[in-house]
Amino acid sequence: MKICLVTVAQSVPGFEDFWFSVIQQGFSKVLRPDTEVVQKALRVGLSDPKDFVNPYFAHLNARSILDAIIEAEREGFDAAVVGCFGDTGVKEARAVVRIPVIGPAESTMLLACQLGRKFAIITANLPGLVPQHEAQVREHGLWDRLLTNGIRPDIHAFDDTWTKSFTDPKFAADGVVERAKELVADGADVIIIGCCGIGPFCSAAGLHKVTVDNRDIPVLDAQLIAFKAAEMAADLKKGIGLPFTSLPLPPAEDVERIRGIFGLPT
Repeated sequence: MKICLVTVAQSVPGFEDFWFSVIQQGFSKVLRPDTEVVQKALRVGLSDPKDFVNPYFAHLNARSILDAIIEAEREGFDAAVVGCFGDTGVKEARAVVRIPVIGPAESTMLLACQLGRKFAIITANLPGLVPQHEAQVREHGLWDRLLTNGIRPDIHAFDDTWTKSFTDPKFAADGVVERAKELVADGADVIIIGCCGIGPFCSAAGLHKVTVDNRDIPVLDAQLIAFKAAEMAADLKKGIGLPFTSLPLPPAEDVERIRGIFGLPT
C-alpha cells in the first residue's frame, strides 16, 4: 500500500527529507511493514506558518494542495493524507478523487470520541487558530464532545517550538504535557495535539499519554492518527469495495473541462 502525505507548504530543497525523518518516527511504529508513505511537497505554496491563518492566503494555498492530491491519485497512491490540522482541501478533494483523503483533525477527533467522553485540543501558539479549530469541531458535529474552553494554545511560542524541537523533541513534549495536565484537571479525557508541526515532535519524544491521578490519558498525534486512518480506509476499499465517500464524483472529462476553464493543468 502507498499513502501520499501532501504537505501544505512550498517545497524547500533538503528540508523535506529532514522533516519526513521526524514524522517517520511516529508512523513507523503503527503502520504495517508493507505500507509505504511518500511525501509530496507543494511546488507553489506558503512557507511562513503565520500566513496559514489568513483565510485568503489559505484559500490560495488550498489550490496547490488539491493539485497535489489529484496528482497523487493519478500516480497510483491508495490514499492521501493532508499534513495540516486545518484539513485544508480535504472536503474539496473528496468531491473529485476516488482514493480516500484523510484530514488529521477530523480523523483524530472521531477517534478521540471512542477513547473518552470529553476531548481537548492543544493547538499551535499562533493568532487565530483557536476560533478556526472551534469552527472545525462544530462542522463535524462534535461540539458537545469538546471540553468547555477545551481548545488552548501550546505554552510555547510556535517559533520556539519549531526551532528548538528539531534538536530536542522533548521541548515540544514538555510543553504539551504541561498544558495537557491543565486540561485534564478541567475534565478532559483525551488530549489532541492540534498541530501537525508539534505532534510529530511529541511522537519522536515518545509522548502518547499523560498519567494524572492514576489515570492514563491518551495524547493523540493527529498526523500519526491520520496515517493509520488512511491505511484502514484503503484496506476497506480494497478488501470489500467499501466506498470511502457517497459523494457523486464527476466524470474525468468534466474535471478536465473545469480545470481548463481556470487554466489549471489537466
